[in-house]
Amino acid sequence: MFQLPSLQTLAKSLFHTFTRYKWIVLIVFVKTILLIWHNETAFDDKNSRYLLLRAIFTAFIALPLALAVELAAERRLWKTSVKIAIMAILASLLALFFFTLAPEPDQDDLYRFFLFMAGAHLLVSFAPFLGFNEPNGFWQFNKSLFLQILNATLYAVTLYIGLLIAVETVKFLFNIRFSFQIEQDLMAVTFSLFHTLFFLSKIPEPLAGLEQETSYPSGLKIFTQYVLLPLEVIYLVILYVYTGKILVQWKLPEGGVAYLVLAFSTAGILALLLLYPLQNNQHERWINLFSRRFYLALLPLILLLFTGIFRRINDYGITENRYLVAVLAFWLLGITVYFLFGKKEDIRWIPVTLSIICFVLPIGPWNIFTVAKNSQLRQFHDLLTEYKLLDNHGKITGKAKMPAEDYEQVFSIARFFTSRDKEALAGYFSNLPKKRKHAYQLDNAIEDRLREHITSSKAENYDNYMTYSSRNASGMQSDFTIEGYEHLFFFDGVESMITTHREWQIQAEDQGRILNVYKANKKVFSIDIDKKIKELNKDFGRNSTEVPASRLFIDSQNSENRIRVVFKSLSLNGRYYSCEGVFLYSNLKR
Repeated sequence: MFQLPSLQTLAKSLFHTFTRYKWIVLIVFVKTILLIWHNETAFDDKNSRYLLLRAIFTAFIALPLALAVELAAERRLWKTSVKIAIMAILASLLALFFFTLAPEPDQDDLYRFFLFMAGAHLLVSFAPFLGFNEPNGFWQFNKSLFLQILNATLYAVTLYIGLLIAVETVKFLFNIRFSFQIEQDLMAVTFSLFHTLFFLSKIPEPLAGLEQETSYPSGLKIFTQYVLLPLEVIYLVILYVYTGKILVQWKLPEGGVAYLVLAFSTAGILALLLLYPLQNNQHERWINLFSRRFYLALLPLILLLFTGIFRRINDYGITENRYLVAVLAFWLLGITVYFLFGKKEDIRWIPVTLSIICFVLPIGPWNIFTVAKNSQLRQFHDLLTEYKLLDNHGKITGKAKMPAEDYEQVFSIARFFTSRDKEALAGYFSNLPKKRKHAYQLDNAIEDRLREHITSSKAENYDNYMTYSSRNASGMQSDFTIEGYEHLFFFDGVESMITTHREWQIQAEDQGRILNVYKANKKVFSIDIDKKIKELNKDFGRNSTEVPASRLFIDSQNSENRIRVVFKSLSLNGRYYSCEGVFLYSNLKR
């Protein structure tokens, strides 16, 4: 009969988790507090939010790393002094990571964070089994982790949805408004604190006894055999048909096929790992056969993978994503050769090698950021040289018309550096503004200078895109007064669209460049949308959702009317303008 665990049992389990993982539980609480603190910090207090974000990144990486050390210490029976020494080294490395993050974490920091996170989680999977020839124990351990992550996630999602419904019910029934971000805070407590503690409480022990474990969940076998593997076969057929199409048409594959091959390979390797304990079962001989056939079938697809990714690199240079895919292509080739021709198939090599890749790629002279930036700089320089746009000092001079593909690539490279190294392209320009209040003004200036020197052969150029709104403006900056106005209506200004309200009309003309306001078919005044966008462009760059509302309204008054036009958004796409907003007015003449 099903019985709910008693409070005493729950308390005992929780106490055991605390005593078994003291340092990890401490990190869990710190991480949860940091997340709540970040939620409650005002949006316009950017310095505090960025500082907290750096601390959160560090805590997220610290958790799996500390868990890996704890599990390794438990398995090897390390002395307390040894464990403390290793934890101290780990703390030093985490402090180094924290202080190397940019004051305002950029895209490089995000890549580094996710790679270290992936490497740290992979480290947990094999840390207790390094130096032990226990392939079954390793598999049983990771099976438990895999199932408990799914289990903990199910519990956490159910709990969060239940609490969220309870909160909304209280708000609705009692008209209560909370003075803090209760939804986000509940999410932090549920998914950071509860989820992690629940997961930690289910990690198997003793680890040394897992090698003798023979249990295998029937549900796992059914899922793998009747869901995952049939899907693998379907995708295999699709990729092979695509390969045949390439051979028949005799043309290079699309670069995007590399991601499809990687996804297929990952799913296939996962399926084989899930079935690993059954491969020596006399009743499951098909697993051994499938394993060998799978790796043989991968070889032509790996060739397709190499062709696709290196074609992309040859055409457009290296980016972080392409670098990662290229490295994973070599990794996949190595793993395939190992399992096809290796005398001993040790599945631990899969997470071990992946973990090493994750930790090595973001550091050293070969790091993905330096390699990608240097490659894109070479692409930029080569394109400018090809069209004879550089003088003897390496500055951009003259004018050139480029094919649409090259034109788009130049601006793609410029935007590549927008979120990475804003000064990287500055050396190519001799007339950039030296005094800049905001960082985005440099990006804006670079793109404007490029447009002065290069044009596209494409008839319509939609590269010139700008958009502004106050959607994410903070605090009072998103407010505007309606005092003194009696009526309002909403309008859209797109091309020749007309908005009518009583005797008022708002009509866009000249592809939305001008917005005319009429009353009783008589023009009251006009708004130059192009001029307004240029003003915003000068102060806020090409795109911003944080424009103060005070910069997005225009007032007009005559003897009969007081008018305020408040723009919700303003956009320029190529040579087409669009806007939407609120029109407020009052009649002064009664």
